[in-house]
Amino acid sequence: MITFFDRLKGMIKKAESICIMTHRYMDLDGFGASLGLYEIIEKYNKNVFIITNKSEQDDSISKALEKITRKRKFSFIDSMEALDLATPHTLLIILDVHKKEMVEVPYLIDNVGSVVIIDHHIKGENIISDTDLDYIKTSVSSTVEIIVDFLKLEKQTIEPVVATIMLAGMYIDTNNFNIKTTTNTYLAGAYLMENGADNVVKQELFQENKKTFIRRQKLLKNSYMINENMILCMLDNNIHKGSELAKIAEELLQIEDVEASFAIGHVEKGIIGISARSLGKINVEKVMKQFGGGGHKTDAAARVEGQSLSKIKIKIENMLK
Repeated sequence: MITFFDRLKGMIKKAESICIMTHRYMDLDGFGASLGLYEIIEKYNKNVFIITNKSEQDDSISKALEKITRKRKFSFIDSMEALDLATPHTLLIILDVHKKEMVEVPYLIDNVGSVVIIDHHIKGENIISDTDLDYIKTSVSSTVEIIVDFLKLEKQTIEPVVATIMLAGMYIDTNNFNIKTTTNTYLAGAYLMENGADNVVKQELFQENKKTFIRRQKLLKNSYMINENMILCMLDNNIHKGSELAKIAEELLQIEDVEASFAIGHVEKGIIGISARSLGKINVEKVMKQFGGGGHKTDAAARVEGQSLSKIKIKIENMLK
């Protein structure tokens, strides 16, 4: 790990500009990790930018952006601005994803001088090729945990609002520190608390309006047991955010005897999203690979084009019964 960060620092020092990019529908792990890495890079007096997409943000990211812009100036840019900035001397650091079709701006990869990947998901097919450096560590809880290790090596402190958002990212990816946690995960959380992470503000990022909450509870009523320890929820025919599917899958794990959960629904016209969660005994990443997706043993997802909800439901049932 130290060797990787040393090499990354060398690339940062040589680059004229650095862009940080995560996956489409950025979550708090990707966003928190981006903020932490930005803090490190800025220390080296480099032009650094975080790529965001306002049209594909869930409420938690919108709230986090609002809180961070009140306290601290970060350089956020959209996809077109990123392309305008890209040169052979630009370093692109991709966080929390390693598949080209899943990143925020896929065509940016071919327009920069160097590409680095930092991720914690199990390697799947279509991994980005021709990277200059990559660090994919599946044993860690989150990309935030990796960036915290980098911050600690740099002996760097961060502002409380950044620490809070990073901690929120860890909470999301560990289901409130219930899965994928090791001693180092808790040490990373302790570092963020030492830097002023606020649990009250963190919880505010997760809050949602009453209408959204009630709608999800109604959708949860459509869930049923596939077998003795797996549950599935098929949403209605409306378009839903991927984050909503993820929340449903996570809530289903709270049900007694459930070891793995699946939520399926329309995320775009003609595209079905699948979100899968597990307490650890069942590897949901293997299931999602059958649908062209991936992720981690305990949390994974897929997007399927040109199929109906009922066909996806039947396929999952047949695979798991």
